[in-house]
Amino acid sequence: MADQTMSADCTTVIGSDVVIKGEMTLEKGLRVDGTIEGSVSTKGKLILGKSGTLKATVRAGNFTLEGKVEGNVTVGDRFQIEASGVVHGDIVAPKLIVQEGATLCGKVSIGADAVKEGAKEATSATIRTQGLAVSSASKVSAAAAV
Repeated sequence: MADQTMSADCTTVIGSDVVIKGEMTLEKGLRVDGTIEGSVSTKGKLILGKSGTLKATVRAGNFTLEGKVEGNVTVGDRFQIEASGVVHGDIVAPKLIVQEGATLCGKVSIGADAVKEGAKEATSATIRTQGLAVSSASKVSAAAAV
């Protein structure tokens, strides 16, 4: 039954031998076992498997992380980082669940207000940095291993 639920939630699957560079925008869910570099945006559920890597800006309705993310993550509802999960970047989400053993390096903003403020900050940051080269590493303000 769990496999059927996952299949219904994640209508698109990126296999472990696939590397995508660019922007992905989806209405429904996505499961990634390969690599995506660029940006990923889905209103549905995003699952990053243990072999999956995202070097990307991520926006998702819900996100379950077992692999590795290098980039900022904004989640509309629930972000769950499993024990094998690694995040190097800032997180904005109403709900965050971090399993023992997970790694998280970055700024974390949690709660409904954080999502609203995160959207405002992202807009103003884009305006302030137009024409400038800003690395995502310069935005990381804290580091913690959970």
